[in-house]
Amino acid sequence: MTGMLSPMRCLSILLLLTGCEDLLGKEPNFSGYSEEVCTSAGIATVNVDISSTETAFLISADGDHLVAVESIRSPSGTVLHWEDWYTSTNYLTSAIWPLSSEMVLNWPIRAEEADLKQGTWDIDLAAVDSSGHYKNGSCISVTVQTKEDDNFGNGTVNVHLVYAEGVDALEDVTIAVDAAIERWTDIWAPMGLTPVVRQSSGSIDPDLPYAGNGSEDIYDVTLDSYEDEITLIMGETIEGSNDYYGVAGSIPGTLTATTRSAVVMGWVANAGLDGNFSELDISIMGETMAHEIGHYMGLFHPVEQTFDAWDACEDTPECTSSSRCDEVLGSNLMYPYPVCDMTGCVEQGDLSDIQGEILHRYTGAL
Repeated sequence: MTGMLSPMRCLSILLLLTGCEDLLGKEPNFSGYSEEVCTSAGIATVNVDISSTETAFLISADGDHLVAVESIRSPSGTVLHWEDWYTSTNYLTSAIWPLSSEMVLNWPIRAEEADLKQGTWDIDLAAVDSSGHYKNGSCISVTVQTKEDDNFGNGTVNVHLVYAEGVDALEDVTIAVDAAIERWTDIWAPMGLTPVVRQSSGSIDPDLPYAGNGSEDIYDVTLDSYEDEITLIMGETIEGSNDYYGVAGSIPGTLTATTRSAVVMGWVANAGLDGNFSELDISIMGETMAHEIGHYMGLFHPVEQTFDAWDACEDTPECTSSSRCDEVLGSNLMYPYPVCDMTGCVEQGDLSDIQGEILHRYTGAL
């Protein structure tokens, strides 16, 4: 089959999330706190005290300048340094790229990084200007969230699905959304993950902003989400265009209310050219929900559409052409576009073992 570029599943890996909200501690196995740290010689250190029962942490940062992770040090030594990944064609985390004043990091990412030793972890954050010069005295607001969940075979992901103004009055759309959630649930079931979706109505304009660019409207919507929920906004279009099935705010996303803390989807693109939801349209919409939330939980495309960059999962092939990639990765949930021809589209619900590890280790997977 050949790859047919219908509306894109998109994300922004250049724009990261901000985060600085007080946490309510709703779940006993999920907690967090906020603080401000300031740089010395361009570096500010966040100290995260990990107990014997904590298994993952999520750091969201918002600074005066561009912010990126310089290094992560466990009680036993350095486990990540920016130079190891900055120019790599294998993407592990967006946190090492200083491309925004907002940053988010989830740790551990894969099972091979999963030894979260008890004790104090030091996360060095760099503040730099647009020329790459370190900025002394720059202050960074930081939110740290942790979870106590050592079951990486089963779990739930809480999602707050918010309908943009008037969209929930469209019965054909809400019926299709419910059916798409069932498709999403089926995709995740073999990994032992279950999306738990809470639905509500919102007042955001149905022409949604592009989540990767940040928007105060997204911030306002996510204020109504719980601190352990990922926000998914269902609108009509995205930035006035029918070219996007859905867009994730960043890889990964935070669990606090920010200008990028959401996945946005447009129902018009998902309904297809005729505007009516067919069985295939609904299946692709469910795959898109799982795909974009996958980005939000830390998954990159197994191969980018330029065919010269890949994820950091050793069990996803590093193909280098559209024909070969369609063949060996076209059924993968995180493939960058639907693979279709005149006879139909390939079902995209496969996930590799390491992709599953990443989803389970996201701090919001409980």
